[in-house]
Amino acid sequence: MTRTRFTVLDDTQRHPDLAERIDQNLRQVAPTVTEITGLPLPAEVRVRLLTPRAWRQEVRQHLHRVLVRDIADLDLLPAEMGGARLGLKIASFKPVLLWPLVPATAQEAADARWETTTVPQALCHSGVLTDEHFLVQVVAHELVHHMQAEAASGAVWASLFLPKRGILASPKSVPTVLEGHATWAEQQTLTRLFGTAADFRDGPKSGRYRLHNRNIIRRLGPSREAYVQGSRLIAQAVAELGTGLVNQIWKDLSLLPTEKEITDPAAWIYRIERGHARAC
Repeated sequence: MTRTRFTVLDDTQRHPDLAERIDQNLRQVAPTVTEITGLPLPAEVRVRLLTPRAWRQEVRQHLHRVLVRDIADLDLLPAEMGGARLGLKIASFKPVLLWPLVPATAQEAADARWETTTVPQALCHSGVLTDEHFLVQVVAHELVHHMQAEAASGAVWASLFLPKRGILASPKSVPTVLEGHATWAEQQTLTRLFGTAADFRDGPKSGRYRLHNRNIIRRLGPSREAYVQGSRLIAQAVAELGTGLVNQIWKDLSLLPTEKEITDPAAWIYRIERGHARAC
């Protein structure tokens, strides 16, 4: 069995204590998260602490790499490529507005390896550093995203042209599953480790956070609905089917819930179960 290497890099060179805490938390939660999700750990889990400016640049570069991959993989029309490039230009201002609200972001890095980037100031603004359980919560959530990426192994979840990738479900489906699954797992992990599930989202926030936390800005990122509805969806599916069947979704994107199924877990569960029965 390959042993996972945990790497926490303080690119700011100002927060070595925080980097050490995150490293310890990763090692603490990894066995529990593995048991809860039924997913394998990747060979490496990398976390980088960045300045706000560096984090904003990483987010923009990630979106650019997504577009480059789409252009290479898909038969796009010139108008589609032009529209996507314009969309990315317009979206380039989003990280400036969102960074105080985002404790961490998991995405593919320039070297094609998966990593989580986090801004220590954002952890402070969002209240994560006010309670150690909150930091454990964020670390567990991000670890799940690494495990999702490992399980997907080649399935393209990040694209500006999901229908051309054969993903015909609602645009809400991808964030609902990714964030809902990670939220469900994080809460299960906290309960298993500490007997109760804390939630930094309900914790104290800084004035800077409150300044940015407005509906018009919130709409630029994943909605809170994706986390709440998604965690309920996953919790019910796991309760009825177990993690083995639910985890088929990482390789079979046709199993993504429709918009109706997001609010009707029983219908989604029925479809997964029926598909499994046919496969057998």
